[in-house]
Amino acid sequence: MKSVYDCKITFEKFDPLRYADNSIVTDALLSELYGINGDNVYILPRGERAKSLDNVACLCHWFADRQLSPQERVVAVGGGSVGDTVGFACSIYKRGIDLLHVPTTLLAMADSAVGGKTGVDCDGVKNLLGTYWFADALVDFRFLDTLDDIQMQSGMGEVLKYRLLNERVQCLYEQNAPLEKLIEECILFKTSLCREDPFCQNKRNSLNCGHTVGHAMELALGIPHGVAVANGIYYEVLLANKLGYCTNKYADFWREEVKKQFCVYPLTQEMLRLTLQDKKNSDGLVGFSLPPDFFSVKLPFDAVLDILL
Repeated sequence: MKSVYDCKITFEKFDPLRYADNSIVTDALLSELYGINGDNVYILPRGERAKSLDNVACLCHWFADRQLSPQERVVAVGGGSVGDTVGFACSIYKRGIDLLHVPTTLLAMADSAVGGKTGVDCDGVKNLLGTYWFADALVDFRFLDTLDDIQMQSGMGEVLKYRLLNERVQCLYEQNAPLEKLIEECILFKTSLCREDPFCQNKRNSLNCGHTVGHAMELALGIPHGVAVANGIYYEVLLANKLGYCTNKYADFWREEVKKQFCVYPLTQEMLRLTLQDKKNSDGLVGFSLPPDFFSVKLPFDAVLDILL
């Protein structure tokens, strides 16, 4: 297994011809947009539909048909769903095969393509099955030019998380720094956390901020992941405030920041019940990473209901 210390992040143009000898996995839209096709290309369904065990099995069969060895490299070209699915398949095929992520969405560039987490959905639970598989990443900012407003807004939900976590990212945002600079800073910060805590035993858990409520809202409403994370931050900051972890001023500031960029959806008991499936839970308690110190907090479900509804 490649160490997180061995992973390389490069910022350059992606040329599919350069990887003609590699096995490339992408989705149908990207294949059409960028002419990524041929016998060495596998096409996944778009979006969250890619993240299933059936797709992982089909992908592993394709690897086997191509007689890939662990020393060969697979190139995943796509957003978070492609990266998560291909990463999972690469981590289990012959106990691990080399992988290069080429993120094509803002969300994948700023967050999911870096750090080694993989995951697929199962039994209606997002990322119920997953592994750690550390991989290199090639970031080509030209892909941002093809994104629609929904994809850009979703990516900004994860950028909002990094603004909350890191003063440097927030400072660049307030200075109206170019988006590319914000992305680089998000990657730099996440990489430093992952090197210090690769398997989420301590500080890396802060990256889960907004994700307990966010994942529940994503599943219940079918909204984009980053929009759901922003909504999760809106409610989890309130939770932190009511529990005495942060001041009213802090909570009001970040909740207003969410409202400036995103539609805030109302919570329901049925929606919050989905938090009972969260991977951070233990001993019947719902797990959160709450600001401003991003401690790992476990709460009874009834207490969550009482505070947020």
